[in-house]
Amino acid sequence: MPDAAADQASYLRDGAAIYRRSFAIIRAEADLSRFTAEQAEIAVRMIHACGQIEIAEHIVFGGNLVAAARAALAAGAPVFCDSEMLAHGITRARLPVGNDVICTLNDPRTAAIAVKIGTTRSAGINALARPGL
Repeated sequence: MPDAAADQASYLRDGAAIYRRSFAIIRAEADLSRFTAEQAEIAVRMIHACGQIEIAEHIVFGGNLVAAARAALAAGAPVFCDSEMLAHGITRARLPVGNDVICTLNDPRTAAIAVKIGTTRSAGINALARPGL
């Protein structure tokens, strides 16, 4: 049986060090070779968020998505979320211009739209985010 004191001594407790280590593990274990450097940066964050290295093979970036998303955020576009947990998990300090983070999951209009178009509230959020609704 391992020595409990030795286990405690080797246990990483520094939050910043844990954060750096987790990203280093992802970069070492995930196959990011098919991504550009900008895409890989986003893929690593997606992997970190869900804790599953294997999702890398399912991530697809279309067109100029990374540049378009960064430009939209830099111009002040809001971030729409389909869950409260996601909305609360977004690190606001990482958003370029204090962008709003909006989750309308519990907005009564979302439920009404979901019923109207025959879908879930999460899909209704996408409809609510579109101008003109």
